Amino acid sequence: MKRWVSIVLAVIVIGFIGTNVYLIFKEDSKVQHTVHVEKWSRVQERDIVETFETDGILVPKEEQDVYLPLENIEFQQFLVEEGDEVAIGTPLFLYTSPEIDSLKETLETEITQVEGEIEGVEDYIDSLEDYQSSIPTTTSEIEVDSILEDGLKIDVHASSEMIESTIEQEIYKQELEKRKLEEQKTKYENQLDNINEQENSASMVSNIDGVVVEVNKNLGNPIITIASNELAIEGEFSEQQLKKAETGMKLTATASGENKKLEGTLDKINPYPVNEPAIDKENAYNFVASILEQPETAPIGTKTTVSVVTAEAIDVPAIRDGAIHGKKTSYVYQLNEDGQIKKKTVEKGLSFDGYTEIVKGSDIGEVTMLSPEKSPQTNTSFVTEMKPKQITKAALKDFTSREVWKYILIGLVER
Repeated sequence: MKRWVSIVLAVIVIGFIGTNVYLIFKEDSKVQHTVHVEKWSRVQERDIVETFETDGILVPKEEQDVYLPLENIEFQQFLVEEGDEVAIGTPLFLYTSPEIDSLKETLETEITQVEGEIEGVEDYIDSLEDYQSSIPTTTSEIEVDSILEDGLKIDVHASSEMIESTIEQEIYKQELEKRKLEEQKTKYENQLDNINEQENSASMVSNIDGVVVEVNKNLGNPIITIASNELAIEGEFSEQQLKKAETGMKLTATASGENKKLEGTLDKINPYPVNEPAIDKENAYNFVASILEQPETAPIGTKTTVSVVTAEAIDVPAIRDGAIHGKKTSYVYQLNEDGQIKKKTVEKGLSFDGYTEIVKGSDIGEVTMLSPEKSPQTNTSFVTEMKPKQITKAALKDFTSREVWKYILIGLVER
């Protein structure tokens, strides 16, 4: 090769390299401000549910102690034994007393009072159902019934779905209350019938469906103890879990042998430790939860895994945690349709399981960078990995030839 040719080639190569170095380090250079984005995430509509798990066990919801009804009685005989299954109204034992006439009047009064309470519950259920049917589909149109709102403790900012869910739970609770009152009425009526049938003797009847677990043959009180067929969940919280838990919180439980999860609420938390407090031991605290729908096959004593819901946000904009930056002020790097990065301030809500609720600042469908290696400036151009299978002729029609080559060259330089 001739000497002058070598010199020309060397000048061209040095010029090419020098030009690129100049473009890279030039202030406001497009090359310098183009960022290669490897990972990104869309803002999605999700349910953010914060939970913690603990162990539990299925137990009878209650153990009812039965006492001798009057002081001046003559006990006659037991009608049940330990292990017998009983229903509401099943006679448990017979007795006689000179106070039976007074007892009859008391029972008649109790029946009248319970009937009044049942009517009150039915009226309340009707008002809940009317309110539920009046709830519109969009949050902006909701007109909350102030009286029911106070009773149900509905958040004024709650969505229509959350209000409907709250009302459904309240209706379910009231249906349970109505059923209990009806069972109570049945018990009183059965007692009254027995007294009327047996002139000078009466029988004490069961107030619940369940199993007789103890009969006191010495006639001391309680004379009979019955465990209910209705089940509940009992378990223990650690010290950390106790700080998060409150009565009324929703929970789900997984029990072996059951096809679907059991849903319920925390009814009681005992703030005193199960064992005597000790410096070198972790304390545990007993809790009891009710079950909305009774298990089909799981018997008493079945172990469960309980998931307690400590907070939840339903159908809200949410994004993966890695897309949110900043300590005092939170922000994301949004990738817009113009191929540029926009730094946007956002307001965070509930976070759990890798996702964070976006209360303000970003909408569903927007695309954001995930964990950038260095913080890009706003309005910086970006490139992403080319996915040939997703490139179609129809998609390329949206760009001019100049734009197509521009983005291809920027991508090659960034790689």
